[in-house]
Amino acid sequence: MLTLRKVIDRVTETKWSKLYIMVAVLQCIFIMTIQLIICSQNTIQANLLPHPSSNSAMTYSADTTHIPELAADRLGRIKWENIAFVGFQVWFVGMAFDATVYQNTAEILALSILNVICAVLGALEVVDGNKWLQRLNLTKYSTNPLALAEKLEIALAVVIMAFACALAYLSYEMSRQFGWNIYKKIGADVQVQSKCVQDVSHLPVLRLISEDQHIYWIPGLYLLSDPIRSEARNYMGKRYPTGRHYLYAANALLCSHCLFVGIAVDVITIGLGVVSMRNFGKGLKPYVQRGSNKTKLQDLEMNDKAKARQSWRIDDD
Repeated sequence: MLTLRKVIDRVTETKWSKLYIMVAVLQCIFIMTIQLIICSQNTIQANLLPHPSSNSAMTYSADTTHIPELAADRLGRIKWENIAFVGFQVWFVGMAFDATVYQNTAEILALSILNVICAVLGALEVVDGNKWLQRLNLTKYSTNPLALAEKLEIALAVVIMAFACALAYLSYEMSRQFGWNIYKKIGADVQVQSKCVQDVSHLPVLRLISEDQHIYWIPGLYLLSDPIRSEARNYMGKRYPTGRHYLYAANALLCSHCLFVGIAVDVITIGLGVVSMRNFGKGLKPYVQRGSNKTKLQDLEMNDKAKARQSWRIDDD
């Protein structure tokens, strides 16, 4: 069962876990602060521009006549992108704590990759802001808020890249720490370790595809993860479509335009589900439990191993 004591113990277990969480929290604070300032400057700039009275202005090319209307529309949408980015940082910190507490190497590496992607998106944000700044300079409207936002976007891109590099190194050290913990818990059997990694890799993917979504993802994740821990093949066949239905509902509003991304995510999720089913009944069940079931099944596993060692003991008489 997850308790505050367990969270504190796992976060303070080594210097690498302390540094990882500290850097993740600092990244969230820095990026949220800069993004919110950029959002406010974009909003101020949009308020200085005339808004189109209809959607007809959006059909024209970006000439000097319609640049203000086009810029106002674009800056209005960028505001929501900034807010989404802030929400992502909050989610990232939560996932960093989750990966540290449950010592999930796959989740740590996935977060590191996402951080690199964020650095690329930060650079694209600079390019997009500079494009609209140059266009608005051809008009009579003031561009002071947008010019300030551009400088902040450059600073944001540098900050994201610096934190991405730092967290990439810390993720490597954390993976080594988790590998040693898995070795102490499971033993030197490489095959069992490999199967355990395959199973625990499935749940981070389910979390990643449901980030920043609606409350629908909560029953979706339960319906998809519970059959894995219970190693129930029949439930995997029945609950998987139901669980995917909840995740579809959660992603509908945000990802309706990302058809190919959705297909790729489904293929990856189903593939990992098949790999997890192949590992059922191979001694992994005690190691993928949480809460009271974890202690109960691990105690049974230790008793079975003790009995096996007892049966091989040579009688001195």
